[in-house]
Amino acid sequence: MGFRYLAVMISMVLGFGLTTLCAGIGNLVQIRRRVKLYWLHSLWVVLLLVLHVHLWWAFWSLRVVADWTYAGFLFVLIGPGALVIASHIVIPELLAERIDVEKYYFDTSPLFFGILTVGAVWFMLLEPIIASQPLLVPVRYLQAVAVVALGCCSASKDRRVHVTAIGVIVAALATAIVLVRFSLAQFGLR
Repeated sequence: MGFRYLAVMISMVLGFGLTTLCAGIGNLVQIRRRVKLYWLHSLWVVLLLVLHVHLWWAFWSLRVVADWTYAGFLFVLIGPGALVIASHIVIPELLAERIDVEKYYFDTSPLFFGILTVGAVWFMLLEPIIASQPLLVPVRYLQAVAVVALGCCSASKDRRVHVTAIGVIVAALATAIVLVRFSLAQFGLR
């Protein structure tokens, strides 16, 4: 019963993030004549949509936790909260006459990627802390690669770093989804 009760709150928080992203995309489309889009920013918006869905899906692994504590529940809220905050940051304010999304992307990248790095570290530790799962399993290595890539984006404004990082993160996420969440999970392995 506890997991279902807590899953409602997690779903609501993630729903806020998805709503923020979808509304932001809609607003950008409405004022598209005033907006100079940037492909890397657009990829991150799409990736954030995927990350929201993936986090919601991955939360299912916590259904095995029998005894929930208030501290444990607060810890579980860190990741969805980080995604919601990142979703607010990634969409620029639409008040200016002209919006250069590339400039906005690099201006906000230390904060945006810093928050995503915190979220990625949290995600890497979620199952080991909350569900007493082992830390050193193959999916954690993929998560560690994503943490490093996000940290590099937070520390650098070099376009090559950002392009490489999104490629690495997409590859790590796709590998984790296909190999771990779809295949190994069927056998009780993660």
